[in-house]
Amino acid sequence: MMDTERKVNIREEFGTLFAQGDFKKLYDCVSEEFKRQVSLQQFLEQSKLFNQGEQLYRLETNLYLTPQIEQFIWINSTQTKAISVMFDEHNIIQALVLAPIESSSERERWSTNKYTMPIQSEWFVYWGGKHEVLNYHHPVENQRYAYDLIVRKGKQSYKNDGMKNEDYYAYGKKVVAPLEGVVIAAADGQEDNEIGHTNRKNPLGNHVIIEHEGKEYSVLAHLKKGSVSVKKGDVVRKGTLLGRCGNSGNSSEPHIHFHVMDAADIETSKSLRIQFHAAIEPIRGDTVIPFFY
Repeated sequence: MMDTERKVNIREEFGTLFAQGDFKKLYDCVSEEFKRQVSLQQFLEQSKLFNQGEQLYRLETNLYLTPQIEQFIWINSTQTKAISVMFDEHNIIQALVLAPIESSSERERWSTNKYTMPIQSEWFVYWGGKHEVLNYHHPVENQRYAYDLIVRKGKQSYKNDGMKNEDYYAYGKKVVAPLEGVVIAAADGQEDNEIGHTNRKNPLGNHVIIEHEGKEYSVLAHLKKGSVSVKKGDVVRKGTLLGRCGNSGNSSEPHIHFHVMDAADIETSKSLRIQFHAAIEPIRGDTVIPFFY
């Protein structure tokens, strides 16, 4: 009983304990495999070096990666360092990463327009945020502030064994226009990938690109084959059906890829940080609902 309580407390208070330099207590809660990879002395040295000058870490987000593994991300007060910790169902630390947050050399550019998420039901932000720890798109300038959205029920995004696209709760759900505009590209006909496979030769897969006021452009990608319901030149309103969520292009499971860019050419454009109507910026681990975000 005491052992369980001790580990639960460390899970809840990890950021405080790390800031206080109580690294030995944290190391006592890592897995045996972790200990084989990283000795206590190595852990103490690396943690002490990383923690220099820090007094506080704030919990940024937490989410289940699998039904057994939950990730927690803590950020320091200056948003220059991140700690990612993965706990199993027994509150054992299975992985721990100390990472600097790389700042962009360019000034962040926000969208001028205010958008909604391209959804009509509740979705989950799997990737999204203003740095690489929250958003794996971030190092790529033309996708830096992109979102990847999935649908979850409980702790996972699929039913059965998750080996078919139809097992995924996102598959076939409506994808709608995030703002009024004119369709400048609409592509359909690409097969949905088998789970775990990707099509990197055609990374967007079936997709729609919309030009909005002020020469801003939204991209909705990885749509289901045969579902794209608009064509080039169509005028759309916010909420107009564009297609349905699929698994085409550079996608290993059904999800929506959504980003806004400053030019029509997806390769040479720059990603814009999206302003939402709610004046709230969702990040990895957040649940989003239609016409709020």
